[in-house]
Amino acid sequence: MSTLGPFEVHPFADVFPLVEGEEFDDMVLDVKRNGLRDPILLNHDRTVLIDGRNRYRACDAAGVDADFETLPAGYSEAAILDLIVSKNIARRQLTAGQRAFLALEYEKAFAHEAKEQQREAGRQTLQAMKQRQADDADSPLVADPPQAEDREEAKSRTKAARAVGASPRAVQRAKSVETYAPELVEKVRSGAMPLDQAEKQARQRRKEMTEKAPAEKPTSVMLTLRTHDGREVEYAKPEGKATFNQTDGDGISWARWSWNPITGCLHGCDYCYAREITLRFKQVNPAGFTPLFHHERLGAPANTKIPEQHLDDPSWRRVFVCSMADLYGRWVPEEWLLEVHSAMLSNPMWEYLLLTKFPARYNKVDLPPSAWVGTSVDEQKRVRIAEDAFRQIEGVKVKWLSLEPLKEPLEFSDLSMFDWVVIGAQTETWQGEGVDRKQVPAFAPPFDWVTRLVAQAREAGCRVHLKPNLVNGRPGMQLPDEYPV
Repeated sequence: MSTLGPFEVHPFADVFPLVEGEEFDDMVLDVKRNGLRDPILLNHDRTVLIDGRNRYRACDAAGVDADFETLPAGYSEAAILDLIVSKNIARRQLTAGQRAFLALEYEKAFAHEAKEQQREAGRQTLQAMKQRQADDADSPLVADPPQAEDREEAKSRTKAARAVGASPRAVQRAKSVETYAPELVEKVRSGAMPLDQAEKQARQRRKEMTEKAPAEKPTSVMLTLRTHDGREVEYAKPEGKATFNQTDGDGISWARWSWNPITGCLHGCDYCYAREITLRFKQVNPAGFTPLFHHERLGAPANTKIPEQHLDDPSWRRVFVCSMADLYGRWVPEEWLLEVHSAMLSNPMWEYLLLTKFPARYNKVDLPPSAWVGTSVDEQKRVRIAEDAFRQIEGVKVKWLSLEPLKEPLEFSDLSMFDWVVIGAQTETWQGEGVDRKQVPAFAPPFDWVTRLVAQAREAGCRVHLKPNLVNGRPGMQLPDEYPV
C-alpha cells in the first residue's frame, strides 16, 4: 500500500489517477475559500484511507484541517470495493481506456475477494461435515467441497465492466495490452494514449511472439523441479496430462506445436524473445530464466493428439523442441538431455524441430530419424562451428540453418551440408523487469546481406525460408533505393 500522511491508501483507490495541474490548483483554491465540503473516508480503525486522496492533498496544500468519516467495522472488503468505484466514477471524466483498466483492476480485486469468501465457506462446510462424521462413525467419508472459481471469475468480470461503465470488448483489449505490451499500460491509464492504439501495438507484439502465454492451469499440488546447478524450485503441478503447447502459426510458421521440457538459457543474447516471455509469464519458469528441468512434461509426446480435421496437414506433426531454452547448451546436464531424447525416440510419430547454438553436442546423442536438426548463427564466429558440426550429422529428416536474427553480414565457405536455410530480422523485445525493463529495438538486415545468402543457398541446393518480419512485418527489410546517375 502507498501512504498519505499517517494513513495507508487502499490499493484499489490508488488505481484511479490523481488530479494534477490546473484542476488540482482549482481544488486547493476552493478548499481555502470554502473549506472541505466532503469529508475524507477512512476504514473502521482509521488506518486506511478509502476515499479522498485528492481532498487530503488539497487540504494539506491549503493549510486547512481535513474532516474525516469512518466506515462501520462490519464493512466487508467487497463492499469497500463497490464504494470506491461508485464514488470515483461519479466524479471523474474518464476515457474509454481508463475505464477499461479500472474494470480490469476491479475484476482482479473482486475475484480475489469472491474466491476467499468461497474458500472460507468451503472450509466451514467441510469442518461441519467432518464433525458430523466424527459424531457418526457410520457416515461416509467426506470429500473436499467443490470450488466454483470459474463461476466467480465470470461473475466478477461482468460486475467490473458494468460498475465502471466499460464495455466487455474494451476490458478484453485492456487485458491484451497488459499481457503483450505492459509498458503501455500507464500511458493508457494516464490518458496519454488511446486504448485502441495501445491494443493495436499489443496485437502486433503478440503476432511477432513465437510463443503464446502458457495455457496450463495450475493445481494446489506442488512439484519439486531442479535447476542446472542443482537448486530445488517449487512448481504448481498443472491440471491433466502433459501435452504440447499449440502455436498459432505466426512466430513458428512451419510447426503447430512447441514443447519445453527445459526452460531457461545462459547465452545472454540481448534480443532473446524467450527471456522476455519467461519473465512476463512467471508460470513458464519459476526460477526466472535460469535453466530448469520440467520432468513432468516428458509425457507430452505420448499424450498429445492431432485434431482430426488436421490429420492431413504435415505442420501438425511437427513440434519445436525447447523453444524457450537451448536444449544442447553446454550447461544442460547430460541426464536431462538423455531423458528428453529418450522421450523423442520412444514417440517417432512426431517430427522434432531442434535448434541450438552448440551444434557439436548433436554428435554425442542419438538423434531421432524424424528430427529437423538445426543450428542458430547470428554472428560470423559461429559459422565455422556450424559447418564443422553439420558435416558429421547423418540420418535425420532435415538439416537446417537459422539466420535469425541476421545481425551482421555472414560468409559461409559451404552450405551444402544443410537442406534448409531460414533468414529473419531482429524484432523489438522488452528485456528485464520493473524499473530495469528496457526496449531492445528492432533491426532489419540490409537487402544485400540477404540476397547474397539466398544466392549461396540456391547454389548449394538448399530450400530457403524468408521470415515475414523481413518484408511485411516489423521492422521490414532495408530494400535497395538506388537510381541511375
